[in-house]
Amino acid sequence: MIRTLMRPSVTLAFLVVGVLSVMGCRSRPDIVLRADEIVYRDSVLSVLAGAHQTAFREAFGKLADLDFTRYIRTEQYDGEDFLIAFNEHVVRISTEGGIRITRVEQSDSAGAFEFGFFKRFVSENVDDLDPVDLVPFVIPEDVGYDKSRNRDRYSFHFLSDTLMWDRQAQVIEVRARPDLADGLNVRRVRHYIDRATNQLVAVYLERIDLALWFREESEFYVDVRPSQFGGLLPYNTRFQTKIMTPYRDTYKFRTVSTFTDFTRSSGS
Repeated sequence: MIRTLMRPSVTLAFLVVGVLSVMGCRSRPDIVLRADEIVYRDSVLSVLAGAHQTAFREAFGKLADLDFTRYIRTEQYDGEDFLIAFNEHVVRISTEGGIRITRVEQSDSAGAFEFGFFKRFVSENVDDLDPVDLVPFVIPEDVGYDKSRNRDRYSFHFLSDTLMWDRQAQVIEVRARPDLADGLNVRRVRHYIDRATNQLVAVYLERIDLALWFREESEFYVDVRPSQFGGLLPYNTRFQTKIMTPYRDTYKFRTVSTFTDFTRSSGS
């Protein structure tokens, strides 16, 4: 069995944070916005602030009381974006006799993952396939762009609506302004808000973390859907990280998960 990333839904990006020291930011120029730009920005922020986030934040916590099927695929690419290795599983997670059981129903793999300096963060087996809650990473407590000191460094836009399953969703994008948001980690965020319920149902986020010996570019996506049991449940998560170090190859990893076939746990 090919080795797999420890907790594939998060992979190694968050584990190396402890060894990164954030570099200082350059002084920022003053920004003067027109009155109409301020009104538009504040209207976007008002919609964001009014969207209901509770069900989105609680979605992963509901998995503990349910049995479900999870598809997981982890890939590594080289610096030229060629696939080096992949590891793919379909697992059924259930509760039997009060014990949480993960059964691997299908498995496939090819190639050999190359972790270099990050080898310490690799698991030697596939036992650790529990889903990890990505919500705190796409909507952290301190998002930065909603702070008065930073909001002029970002642009805020209403985009065209889209369909999420059979629901119409309002799309709001927050993007770092070129040359004005240097040193700010969050570069772009898209929020998807259910028009009918005003609930946040998906978030896509891009961020860059600069350190003395690393540059990390990461992308996150979390999509939740209405559940027959009430509230929202995870449906799809995507995580990608590209880590660049001096005198070494670029490390690029991607993990995708899909959650389906939910039933009430009968063995708890």
